[in-house]
Amino acid sequence: MELHKFGIRFRISNAPAKTLQEFIPVFHGWIQRQALPGHLLVDVHDYSHVPNGPGILLVAHEANLNIGEPERSLVYIRKQPATLTETLQAARAAAKLLTDEQGVKFATEQFEIFVNDRLVSDGVAGLIAEATAGQVTHQSGDARERLTFVVKSPL
Repeated sequence: MELHKFGIRFRISNAPAKTLQEFIPVFHGWIQRQALPGHLLVDVHDYSHVPNGPGILLVAHEANLNIGEPERSLVYIRKQPATLTETLQAARAAAKLLTDEQGVKFATEQFEIFVNDRLVSDGVAGLIAEATAGQVTHQSGDARERLTFVVKSPL
């Protein structure tokens, strides 16, 4: 079984003056331009009313992206098969779009990678270290939560 259901969270380092709802037209613009290479961008949903929910969700065939609260961050969750390196590149491309177009800055020197597949979790830390060339630390917590790693990366 091949592991591809990774999620990547980049925390926003500058506090944008935008409300979550102001990202809706931004994501609609991405859909109109198909701005994220290698992704078929489909729809935007507003879940900002849901406590600890996904916030604003951008749905693509390959992945879901969202900007949410309480800690404002961009989350990229892969749905279709891809390597971790490809997933990381796509997440960074989305972060770069938000930086270039909206002035949003991300703390890319430290980010989270989580696994949405509990059946395949052996050797994940090594795979992440190889793909990111960074220092990987398992984020301990509730065993019912997804397997999450904090990466301190020079990239």
